Amino acid sequence: MKKGESSHDSHSALKIRNQSITKFKKNKSQGQVIWKEKNITLTAKKTELKNAPSTEKNLITSITIKKGEKIYTIHTDKFDDKLRDISSVSICPSSNWLAIQTRRSAGETVLLVDMKNGKHQVLNDQLSAAGKKNIETINSYNWSPKADQIAFSYGDTSTSSIAIYNPQKGEFTFLPRETDYISTGLILWHKTGKSLDYISEYPSDQKKLYRYSLDSRKVKTIKKISQSEFQKWFKLDKYKTN
Repeated sequence: MKKGESSHDSHSALKIRNQSITKFKKNKSQGQVIWKEKNITLTAKKTELKNAPSTEKNLITSITIKKGEKIYTIHTDKFDDKLRDISSVSICPSSNWLAIQTRRSAGETVLLVDMKNGKHQVLNDQLSAAGKKNIETINSYNWSPKADQIAFSYGDTSTSSIAIYNPQKGEFTFLPRETDYISTGLILWHKTGKSLDYISEYPSDQKKLYRYSLDSRKVKTIKKISQSEFQKWFKLDKYKTN
């Protein structure tokens, strides 16, 4: 145990390591990107636009999800804000919902797909409908190990906030902020699903570990985090990033 680290902190990290991990493997082929995990296959059809800026050259025209005999297709070429690539994919522990983190020309969007019927929600749009502004990106996210709800960070290039969303009920829990976070690089649930840890930056290049309790609805600062410590925590992340 490191100096200044309590046994409670170490025990919490151990709980996270014991959390069920689901990782999708990514493969690329001509005109498509395929993500696979057990009995779920996601195929993103891509095309390359001529005479377009480099950030807008790639376009995802559709996303098809196959689970057993069920096949769902999302026609993303009809989106107003076009999708350029897929950054990560994560299924919730109950397998009821699939999160797809997609890259736009600027920022990231998260799609939540109901695996029972194929209907999808755009998490960024749900935030806007809830009255939140400056939703340029959703950088970090993670499913609860005990319920169909997702914790995530959202904001722009200079601000970061944390929320929990229940896609079945369409309900948000917005976490109180200890300070004006610049960014949030990692969110991890505790094994019990009753609390979560996240690592945010403020001021610039200085990171801290914070803990939120769903019971008390309060956030507390746990400790400062060095870059080397952050990399160790990052390896615990449950979804494979691009």
